[in-house]
Amino acid sequence: MSSSGGRKLAHVALLPSAGMGHLTPFLRLAALLVARNVQVTFITPHPTVSLTESRALSTLFASFPQIKQKQFHLLQAEKNSSDPFFNHIELIKSSGHLLSPLLSALTPSLSAFITDMTLASAVIPITQAISLPNYVLFTSSAKMMTLFLSYPALAGSRALDDLEETDVIKIRNLELMPKSLVPPPLLQKSDNLLKKSFMEESGKVIESSGILVNTFASFEFESLGKISGGEVLERPPAVVAIGPLPPYDSEKSRSQLAWLDDQPAGSVLYVSFGSRTALARDQTRELGVGLITSGSRFVWVVKNNIVDKEDGQELEEVIGHEIDGEGQTKRD
Repeated sequence: MSSSGGRKLAHVALLPSAGMGHLTPFLRLAALLVARNVQVTFITPHPTVSLTESRALSTLFASFPQIKQKQFHLLQAEKNSSDPFFNHIELIKSSGHLLSPLLSALTPSLSAFITDMTLASAVIPITQAISLPNYVLFTSSAKMMTLFLSYPALAGSRALDDLEETDVIKIRNLELMPKSLVPPPLLQKSDNLLKKSFMEESGKVIESSGILVNTFASFEFESLGKISGGEVLERPPAVVAIGPLPPYDSEKSRSQLAWLDDQPAGSVLYVSFGSRTALARDQTRELGVGLITSGSRFVWVVKNNIVDKEDGQELEEVIGHEIDGEGQTKRD
């Protein structure tokens, strides 16, 4: 496939991880690449974890028919966690050896492969074996990336042990972040899935062709400078800030709330616990009552269950009918 000037177009394949927080940046990056005349193959692990993921993928492919979809059929394996998203990530990784023939068979041949930071340990050895440049999309902030990249050294030096709540985590006298900003599982002395992931993936990300970060330089210049300047790692791969990745048109029309346009500037409270945290029913009802009682205008993203495929209860049954009269809600 060639451009109008006869120059061969770049062909990039993308492989996201599990969960909307990881999938959404990949969808937006795919849209941006297409807008820049790049041929895109989007590899979709099958099956997906949630209906929300399936719908988001359907929206992307309907909006950009030029994006080639390639399903990556996952092997079945024993579940090692009660967290369906961690299980799905492990399933993708354990099926990783099936990627090599899939990538090699794509036409035209790939210029580069972009994968999620949670899949680096499984994917990078495969792309190295077929001499395919592999870039890692880091879907969190550059600040978090300083912790991610330095975590094996931190854990090995016991720098995370016995910190006071006000202490700042340091490595080689470099201040990374306050302890209060660190995900609690990373501070636990016992082994857990998040610690295991940080140890495995950060050690392999540094072998990538480069790291793409969903941020922008003027916003996180300090963290980006520490990484690129060798303060976090002695020999880091190239780090490129490519964000913020904007919503594409179909995504915007689906998610915008016209109600917001009618509200005074700075008057609306946004309430969300992310795409992986589901409150108990009584907690959700209590939060709803609190929002109404506060008298504040609010937009509340309500998540009933960890995985929406299991969610058979109507929103009104959980939060009541009066919420929409006081604020706005959006079901995740």
